[in-house]
Amino acid sequence: MLKAILPLFFSACIGQAVAQPDSTAPHEDDLSEKPLRVVVPYMGDAPGQGPEHPLVDVIRQWRTETGRAIMIERFPFKRSLMMAASGEADFHFPLIKDQDETVSALPFGYSSTTIFTINFVLYTRRGVSLDMNNLQNYRIATHGGHANLFPFLVIEDHSVEGSLRKVESGRIDGFIFADAGTDPILFDLGLMGIQRQLYKVYDVHAVIAHEEKGGPVDQFITEATRNMDRAILGLAMVDQPYRDWQMGDDSVPALVQSAK
Repeated sequence: MLKAILPLFFSACIGQAVAQPDSTAPHEDDLSEKPLRVVVPYMGDAPGQGPEHPLVDVIRQWRTETGRAIMIERFPFKRSLMMAASGEADFHFPLIKDQDETVSALPFGYSSTTIFTINFVLYTRRGVSLDMNNLQNYRIATHGGHANLFPFLVIEDHSVEGSLRKVESGRIDGFIFADAGTDPILFDLGLMGIQRQLYKVYDVHAVIAHEEKGGPVDQFITEATRNMDRAILGLAMVDQPYRDWQMGDDSVPALVQSAK
């Protein structure tokens, strides 16, 4: 259903692809305002293949609720991000924000409002305790493109399944990534030798050009987020409190069990 729905929030996916406009966008003549151009990266679905990422529906909901014409296009991650940074697109969605970043040093800006939050979870071998205050002393992996989120050296891997199997076999000490993108795979694989614990909750924003901070597009994102039906985020397994379940428990969330 929604297997691995967040595997490339901050992926360094490089390459060219033909954009896929959302054919249901209103015609420009329908509204007096200029249509917004929104770019969304491929996240777990190769260009032209696989299920569409459910968070695209967040933008569709904004379009429905605000009446604003929005053209949604999908590109490889780096291209999508740079289109927003340069002003070629009005904004890129979504992107995890590291609160410790110096935003002025980045080539892009973040929306003023947090759209939702995402739980990053540390997956380790069952029965093995890591010192959470000294994770730099261990062999820790994360999904490709997310290394900048950590204050210690991590290994960038490009397969959630592969990383989990490395944890279980002892090839690495831990794997840190979004529970929404990892828990369904962990459950599907039935890896009883892995335990999980919360590492950190991150905010997720849209990306805009620096000069657009506080401008009309930024204000639109703030207003649309304030009025959106947040149930759609629950279906995407984000913006949820962390649940401390373990493999073999009878408390595995239903969404995790159905996200296949």
